[in-house]
Amino acid sequence: MRIIALANQKGGCGKTTCATNLAAALAMRDNRVLLIDNDPQGHATLAFGFRERDFSLSTYDLYLTSDILVEDAFLEVSRGLHLVPAGIELSAVEQELAGEKDRERRLRNNLRRSAMPYDYVLIDCPPSVGLLTFNALLASGEVIIPVDPSYYSLQAVRKMRETLAVLREHSGHDVLPHVLMSDFDTRPLFVRQLMAELDEEFGRELLDTIVHHTVRFKEAAGAGRPVIGHDPESRGAMDFRALARELAGQEVELGIPAVDRWDVLLHGPRVVTGGVLFEADFPAAKRVAVTGDFCAWSTTGLPLERRPDGVWECRLELGSGQHQYRYIVDGVWLPDPNNSRTVPNEFGGANSVVVVA
Repeated sequence: MRIIALANQKGGCGKTTCATNLAAALAMRDNRVLLIDNDPQGHATLAFGFRERDFSLSTYDLYLTSDILVEDAFLEVSRGLHLVPAGIELSAVEQELAGEKDRERRLRNNLRRSAMPYDYVLIDCPPSVGLLTFNALLASGEVIIPVDPSYYSLQAVRKMRETLAVLREHSGHDVLPHVLMSDFDTRPLFVRQLMAELDEEFGRELLDTIVHHTVRFKEAAGAGRPVIGHDPESRGAMDFRALARELAGQEVELGIPAVDRWDVLLHGPRVVTGGVLFEADFPAAKRVAVTGDFCAWSTTGLPLERRPDGVWECRLELGSGQHQYRYIVDGVWLPDPNNSRTVPNEFGGANSVVVVA
């Protein structure tokens, strides 16, 4: 699973256009995609034709309600594409979390508690570097920084790189940046000069794909659908298909160091010497246990021990076959956020699955 924020503190550079159309293009490649609208303006929600009357749960609830998870709040946009919507109430998050411990990790912690059977998670950020954007960056392993053809936008990219350096220094969290040329008409001389400057300054961070200027994006947004569904043969649709291909082609190059910490846990339990190793990354937890059909769904579970690196672990001897399980984190039953293999349970949620050969 790759978690990618789309962020730039400058407004009007195409973050939402990129987020919605890239999500649709990735889903059309048979990926499972989640788009989180993390902007109080709710433009990503509007771009798919949803209004605030169409939903009762939103990104706001992921921040402020501990028992509301992604699987409770998402809307199904199309096959393989889910959206967690947003409305104006999201603007109150910063004030309501003022003084709260770990408030910049609220979104990250919620994603780790949620069932996340996705190949890609995209997070559309507001045009500012505030609490919402910090939450998105700390939840992500990568960030796409859209740049429109202006020198103000170029300066904003430099500021974003400074923000990423601050995160690395103070939180120990690395986010891999991708700079994307967005809404470019490549004919004027000053635009070609800007492209050369971007290439010289950002080098390998600069994506090869260019999203060209076209009125089709505005038409598609007005119709409540992505450009790839509005006009599949348009230049914009071709650009986002190319961007989806480029990102997919980078997966081999990224490797484990470039993605967020839960991917280091190798996507759930695995067979090792001495049994099956369960690993869980719940840094703020006081007690973590695992329960499942192998212990008759004990309400106390089998305890995990916390390692020096903060990850909880235990080894269990399990017989061959398929086993269902859940974690109990400080009394709350949760599916394994690192394991995309799940089955529905009788309570309307999901149990994680491990298969022992």
